[in-house]
Amino acid sequence: MKSKKILITKATPGMILARDIIDFSGQMLVAKDTTLTDWIISKLQFYNIHSLVIIINENEEIVKTTPDKEEEIISQDSNLNRIRNTKEFIQFQKEFFNFVEQFHRGMDEVLTHKAPLNVPGLLSTTNKLISTSRNAIHLFDMLNCMRNYDDSTYAHCLNVSLLCNIFGQWIHLPPDELEVLTLSGLFHDIGKLEIPQSIIMKPAKLTDSEYRLMQKHPTLGYELLKDMNIDNRIKNAALMHHERLDGTGYPQKLKGPQIDELAKIVAIADVYDALTSKRIYRDPLCPFEVLHIFEEEGYTKYDPSYLIVFFNQIFQTYVLNTVRLNDGSEGKIIMINKDALGSPVVQIGDRFIDLSKNKSLFIQAII
Repeated sequence: MKSKKILITKATPGMILARDIIDFSGQMLVAKDTTLTDWIISKLQFYNIHSLVIIINENEEIVKTTPDKEEEIISQDSNLNRIRNTKEFIQFQKEFFNFVEQFHRGMDEVLTHKAPLNVPGLLSTTNKLISTSRNAIHLFDMLNCMRNYDDSTYAHCLNVSLLCNIFGQWIHLPPDELEVLTLSGLFHDIGKLEIPQSIIMKPAKLTDSEYRLMQKHPTLGYELLKDMNIDNRIKNAALMHHERLDGTGYPQKLKGPQIDELAKIVAIADVYDALTSKRIYRDPLCPFEVLHIFEEEGYTKYDPSYLIVFFNQIFQTYVLNTVRLNDGSEGKIIMINKDALGSPVVQIGDRFIDLSKNKSLFIQAII
């Protein structure tokens, strides 16, 4: 068996580890012969693993696991692919990219020429995009179809705005409150437009000085918005969306009651979108993997009353979706376990597998 050392930034799902990965304390993180997934790669990045050794063949080509022909046929007929082929999604995608371009041009004018921000125009265009969907669930499904798009700050802001709108519908906000929440999502990250793109798009880990600069974007966003004639909660969302209930956030290390309520909602939508969207250094994470990340420490950092509603609603939308498990098998979600949202019942052929009772299996991807 031949092997090759690569940077973690070059790791992709399907690669096979040639050596155990050990952390700084001597504990094994991942065993050799493990097939990499988005979840494993993100875990290694979390533990600051900079490189790993993967298996290659005699021609120096990386060995990767691939689905067989039957799996490919199933994937081609997945729920997401069916949605991608609808006229509604084609129109949604067109309007989405048109909005991103409009948002980009508008913010360039604000940053370069100090032009006023056309908030009513942006809200109108956002509502037009939302109107291409039948309801909140349909809008959420169409957003999921775009998760392989390596999004810019502008697209991320639009994603979070749409997620906030969906979230607001789920918690039955009145129309005027829903508008404020939608705009809070749209403008939450505009402080990043003041950060060099070389840092925003850097594929490797940020240096300490780069990370400190990145942490200034909430304050920079607030400074851009503070003198504008908009609801103060929109300004607070830009300033507070990285604050956490336990005081571990930034820039002010605020705690629960000090954080604006809408900023708490934006914070959840922001992290969810960041993890489930493609990035220059990784593919999008599966929502079920994201749930496990939130479950590990999320309830001390994010408002549980919002978090529970968010994930309860999200996972109900995945019933009847085709998924791939970590053993490579594919099937359909037929029931969500209320006490174990991330471990539903999956039908594979004639078998029904309750993932809450089979701890060796988990959902690796929604296809």
